[in-house]
Amino acid sequence: MRAIQLFFVTIIIMKSAIQKLFQLRKALDDCERELGLNHLSEIEKAIVSFVSSNSCNTITAIKKHPYFAKYSLSTIKRAVLSLQDQGAISSQQSETDKREMHLKFNA
Repeated sequence: MRAIQLFFVTIIIMKSAIQKLFQLRKALDDCERELGLNHLSEIEKAIVSFVSSNSCNTITAIKKHPYFAKYSLSTIKRAVLSLQDQGAISSQQSETDKREMHLKFNA
């Protein structure tokens, strides 16, 4: 009997957590719409957020961040190129390492 009660309590807690997760997703969606980011793909939104909030912005830095581990390097590169084409971000060659391109959010 105790195991059954514990099971139902766990289900209730999970349901509440999932409902809160949906509320967060909705709030994020509303915020992205207000900022004009709703037309971007999920990876593009994540890259814009990363570039606008970090000082070391290179494709390598993006790829090394744990959040982006689920994306391949080619997917990240395609998203960066798309964002550059849209004018959302720009790149500038590093003065210390000519192989490196620093990304900047265009507000």
